[in-house]
Amino acid sequence: MKGKERLLAHCLRSQQLSTYYLYYRHDKHDNDHGVTLSISSCEDNEMTSSPEKQTHPGGVNMENGATDAKMRPKSKELPCFVVEDHHEVIPCLYRLMGAKKIPLQGNLMIHFDSHPDMLVPKNMKAESVWEKEALFEALSIENWIIPACFAGHFTKLVWVKPPWAHQMPDGEFKFRVGSDLETGEIRLSSNLSYFVSESLFCRPERLEDSKEMTLVVLTLGESVLDPEKSDLDSSEALHPRGVSYVLDVDLDFFSTRNPFKILYKNAHLYEQLKDLYWFLPPNSTDSGVLEDAAAARREQITDLERLWKHVEDSGVSGDPSPPSERWPAVKKIAQNVMDVYSEVDWTIVHDAGCTWDNTDLPEHVSSKTELEGLLDVFKNVVSSLPEPPGAITISRSSEDDYCPIEDVEYIQEEVLKILKEKWTNVSVHEVYLNS
Repeated sequence: MKGKERLLAHCLRSQQLSTYYLYYRHDKHDNDHGVTLSISSCEDNEMTSSPEKQTHPGGVNMENGATDAKMRPKSKELPCFVVEDHHEVIPCLYRLMGAKKIPLQGNLMIHFDSHPDMLVPKNMKAESVWEKEALFEALSIENWIIPACFAGHFTKLVWVKPPWAHQMPDGEFKFRVGSDLETGEIRLSSNLSYFVSESLFCRPERLEDSKEMTLVVLTLGESVLDPEKSDLDSSEALHPRGVSYVLDVDLDFFSTRNPFKILYKNAHLYEQLKDLYWFLPPNSTDSGVLEDAAAARREQITDLERLWKHVEDSGVSGDPSPPSERWPAVKKIAQNVMDVYSEVDWTIVHDAGCTWDNTDLPEHVSSKTELEGLLDVFKNVVSSLPEPPGAITISRSSEDDYCPIEDVEYIQEEVLKILKEKWTNVSVHEVYLNS
């Protein structure tokens, strides 16, 4: 994926540039998974520093604030944060939790996106979710949701995807997310190929501090691409009642590119990487089979990363040690690229290859007519929401070329218009302008 940028450690409130910081600590030895919150503000008239408060089992003691997802206090405004890179919404949501605007635990997320964004930061220890700065540093656009689930902030996810996104099948899936007893990293018990192909599967009895998750995957917009299909949806997942939820929208839901397709395109790199990185997860629910598959994928990716590092350090003249059966294919691709380009970032080449497993990244640049149709689909969903969300988050995803730069302003304007027509108290914070 796109190289990580350091996350915002703050979010802006209105136009006064006031900054709130949420300090978040987890007591590993507390069997009730206690969380300590302290909040500081640079505007005393808005929110003064509060003493640390210890949670009770099942919720946070917030003194008249929300203790769980069914007790969200009413707010005068409905905050809507617009960021550039999708993981930048996390500091914004943490600020709202600290300000008692949304519950700390048990929220629902309705996630409009061409991508699931449900991976896990590489080599990040699960306990890092309790260290704000370490967490923000580790997050990237593809891996910001699951750490928030392990922390308990979200217990149900609804991924609303466009017709061209095929990373997961439609349906409702239940699994556990926790800390791998062996590695201490966040893992999941889901047998979905999306997770297995990223070596994230772990049998539930090996997960520590695990939480049950519900994931609902829905495809909307098929009628826009095929008039013979219908988008009538009766799913209760899009009609939340009596629960705190975040409405999250990536503008690439409406139109998206695969930016890796143009990487060293004169050497036809992306298609050459397909066979090298291809991985077909097993169609099985057996934990042993899934663990073996995850291990095989991990070995494949680790070996290829090592081989590309060899190319970066030594070129293709000498063979790597230890040898690898994949080296002839890597060497051939590297030579083809070097024949056309004098400067090559081999780390990005590997990153591009990692987007291949049993599919590649989705791509569909929508026409103006298709954009209008998809916006109507989104409007219908928003119009039918029985209760307002606790917060709205929007990612532009344009600087990394996922949402087409020529369309992003129009899409953003129309999405905000739809939201403001539904809820007149929407207060837009354009965080991306100050990042």
